[in-house]
Amino acid sequence: MKIPCFPTTSGLRSLLAAGVMGSACAATPLSPLMPRTGDFTSMWWAEGFPGTTEGAPWLRCIQTGHYAMVLDTEAMRINQLGPVPKGSDYATFGKTPGTSWGAPSPADLSLVLSTNGKRYRCREGGKWSRHGGPRLIESGRIFQRGDVTDLVFAADDGERLNVEARFETAAWPDRLGLIFAARPGFQSIRAGESSFGKVGGGFGLDGSNHFEVAHDPGLDPEKFTLELWAFVPTHHNLSKHSTAWLVCKNRNEAADGSFGITLQRGVPHARLNIGGGREGQFTVKADSPHSLKLDAWNHLAMSYDGDSLRLYVNGRAVGSEKIGLKRTPGRDPLVFGRRGDNHGDGYHFRGVVDEIRLHDRALSAQEVRQAFTRPESPRPSARGWSFRTDGLACESAPREVWRDVSMEMKLSTADGALSLMDRWAQAKDQTWSSDEWRQVALALDPVSFEEEPATNPVKVSASSSGNRRAVKYEPTLGWHRINLDGIEPEVPDGVKPPSNDAIERVKLVLSNPTDREEVARLMFEKTAGGIKQRIGSPITGISAMLRDVEGNPTGIPVQLSKNWHNDPAGGVYSGMWFHGISQIHMPPSSRVELELVISYGHWGGLPAASHAQLSLVGWGSNQLWHQSALGAWGESICYEPDQVQANCTITDVRPALVKAGKDAKPWKWSGNMGGGDFFRLFDPSGKRVAHSAMRTTATRQGPCLTEVTYSGRLGKGVIHSSTVSLARTDDIVRGTYRLRLDVQEATDFSRFVVFQVGADTYNSTKERKMALGNETGLIKEWDTQWGGNKYRTQPIACSGATPWISLHQRVVDPQDKHASGANRGIVIRSWNARIGGKECPVWIAERGLTRGRSDSSTIDLLPPPGVTRLEPGDFIEATIEHLMIPQFASDYYGPNTSLRAALAENEDSWRMVSREAIENHREATLKIGRLIQAYPDLRIETENDEAEFILSGGLGHVPVTLTQLSSSTAGTLLVDGQPLDQSVHGRDFWQTDYDAKTRRWTRTYNIPATRKSSQLIQFKSE
Repeated sequence: MKIPCFPTTSGLRSLLAAGVMGSACAATPLSPLMPRTGDFTSMWWAEGFPGTTEGAPWLRCIQTGHYAMVLDTEAMRINQLGPVPKGSDYATFGKTPGTSWGAPSPADLSLVLSTNGKRYRCREGGKWSRHGGPRLIESGRIFQRGDVTDLVFAADDGERLNVEARFETAAWPDRLGLIFAARPGFQSIRAGESSFGKVGGGFGLDGSNHFEVAHDPGLDPEKFTLELWAFVPTHHNLSKHSTAWLVCKNRNEAADGSFGITLQRGVPHARLNIGGGREGQFTVKADSPHSLKLDAWNHLAMSYDGDSLRLYVNGRAVGSEKIGLKRTPGRDPLVFGRRGDNHGDGYHFRGVVDEIRLHDRALSAQEVRQAFTRPESPRPSARGWSFRTDGLACESAPREVWRDVSMEMKLSTADGALSLMDRWAQAKDQTWSSDEWRQVALALDPVSFEEEPATNPVKVSASSSGNRRAVKYEPTLGWHRINLDGIEPEVPDGVKPPSNDAIERVKLVLSNPTDREEVARLMFEKTAGGIKQRIGSPITGISAMLRDVEGNPTGIPVQLSKNWHNDPAGGVYSGMWFHGISQIHMPPSSRVELELVISYGHWGGLPAASHAQLSLVGWGSNQLWHQSALGAWGESICYEPDQVQANCTITDVRPALVKAGKDAKPWKWSGNMGGGDFFRLFDPSGKRVAHSAMRTTATRQGPCLTEVTYSGRLGKGVIHSSTVSLARTDDIVRGTYRLRLDVQEATDFSRFVVFQVGADTYNSTKERKMALGNETGLIKEWDTQWGGNKYRTQPIACSGATPWISLHQRVVDPQDKHASGANRGIVIRSWNARIGGKECPVWIAERGLTRGRSDSSTIDLLPPPGVTRLEPGDFIEATIEHLMIPQFASDYYGPNTSLRAALAENEDSWRMVSREAIENHREATLKIGRLIQAYPDLRIETENDEAEFILSGGLGHVPVTLTQLSSSTAGTLLVDGQPLDQSVHGRDFWQTDYDAKTRRWTRTYNIPATRKSSQLIQFKSE
């Protein structure tokens, strides 16, 4: 069999760009490699996330262009598995709420674990918690992966098995993988001195008991060090509160002379009350949220020397606070395992303590270090409590001992069309008590119900700078795992690393030797130690692109999924990783060469735009979270469409190119100015109507322009979508939101907010002033009135073609170590609405917000006053820009001279938002082509791969997208007659995307705005 080859003649550009050649070296278009209409995936909760949506069932839906699966994560039943009608494209599917697979077609899922002569069946899934139950691991256009942890196994007689088990789904457009993994559970903590220990036996705290030492004056020295060893399980906090008391002397933190150590969400805190009641409280928090090791022994110590309170974890100083006051002694017992006064539920700690020592002086850091490294060493000068010398010393909690173990997973349908099973069995008379996971797995085509083969005939090789990269095919997940760890980023000639302009290049060679089409599923992987970019926070802005051998972007999508959350309680998949996921259709007898390019801070010399799914495994809640970034110096705008944590869609928001923190160094995370939401609806009783059935479609992920849509329902009668975008530029963060709402059934409401900055439930900043204006200038400015959870101004109708609202004179929190000087604003680029059966403008009002002890204000976009019902046929269509503008000229360190000059003249005022509204107004006068939209990008439909127009207006860099291109190499962009060339490494300044429905390409550029009145833009075919 002959495999088509690449020509090497430099003049055969079209053939090289195609990447696939016939056996006689006849040109074959790139099209055979590209996505098909049905090549998409989506995963969502059927009626909203049940943890926050009252009455919603625990039904997790997966649908692709080929099949659907519905998993009841509570009962561990598959309610739907099978093909769906063909023809829906990705964008249309994403904006069509509801299901499209007709009558239910369930499948029987059986997970069985046998041990010690008894058979246990999975009866239910784990309940959702911070780190357990149903979790989303990675999600995007091409691949969906989720699991359910803490599975419950029981025998027919009702006996439960102590097991740690999880069920995972891995979904591609035409393929489904199922994994059942398990290991023996930890033995229960034995209360009292029957527990294992660090040195000999310890004292077990099972969540209901405690260890208490009666008070005597020797337990309350003026200066002291308290040290102990604590075994801290993952689930160590049995309190309904977030805090567990490990040790407490003198009742509670508000009592005179109180001291102790608490664990708050797993983070150690040293607490000391110097005297004087609540006013005398001091707390030192560990500087790293991951200083504590879970399911392991930890040495903790706190000291007070009459001047400073210090906290040590595992021999390292992790925090201190200067107090400089004499401590008032207390009179109450020293208690381990709960708060001293046992108030409420007691704030119980579950775990083990051992080798407790109380010194009547503050140990030095070196002495604490010695106590950590030599736990068995006697310390005769200290009061001490050890436990059974003949007890069992264990470095980790012992697991259950299983004998003659087998695991099996079966998947079948009642009609017999599907019947698959995988089984693993231990050798006879063998035991299993280790931490090692075992698993069984199935991989199938959910349309034909045929089992997928364990091998893939497609051969994949990868290399960087001539060095081969590890490639491994993993049959259950169906991908070739390509490890990219340790690649040194390539910087421009003459530039000393690290540099924001650094990229990584990986040469890929794929071949299909068979006589049929095959699909190559690729996962490009980086782990924490493998990211060698050393400027900023590289993983926050990482992008991946597939290019042809000449460096032209191909438009083959690469899904961006990543994680940087390290809490060990997250278990499997916590920690830092990046996965770039793609799939390529390989024609029969073909060989393809491509190049993977990874960029970070810049693309073509400008801050790049990216939008990625961020896994929360290792942080908590573990549902869908998206993170967009301008550059790679921290997040820019984050989104949580199911509103699980903050009860709003827009969560963390941060300015870019703005100095942060006390040292004010560039290329760092900036302060959070988060909070915002779309379509907040409250029923007549005042109860919030949750966003439900939220689907996500990621059409563009950068690095020139992002475009992601969140769509769903409000109750039964309203459907809505929000398309969010970020563009490559060098001045400010502009989040652009295209909103659409349609009313199908009459819906009464007590309050309805179309859009707000921040949100009712999340507003992490506050400003002293607000202002309203339009393209003519200022209409009204007023002093904000924080707090009260009520509207502080009467609704104001917005007028003019381009209304804008400024939130300025921000108050910076001095306690925020990332604090940045920036103000917020919005510009309403378009508005068309019928609300209450009538066409209407948008109205705004300031709302005072009180959250806990913090007061602030939001700005709300509202329907007309007096309207309390949405009528069938009502709609809202709007385009809104969400702006993060440097507060002062000295805050901005970016290169945009126009912005810097404007700040020097108009810093910390409404004039900066007015400038955005007026000067960033874009117009395109078309000679060739058709204008589709003006925001977030000027989108032009080409004619025969050509376009020509006059561009007027714009700030920073104006994104321009050319559609309906016949190939990925269709032409050249000219600005005022000169080819646009922003390349740093060659052809690294535009973005190409592919529309599987039209089988056409699009290309996005970012054109620098100038002070000229207009620019001639031409796209000429080659």
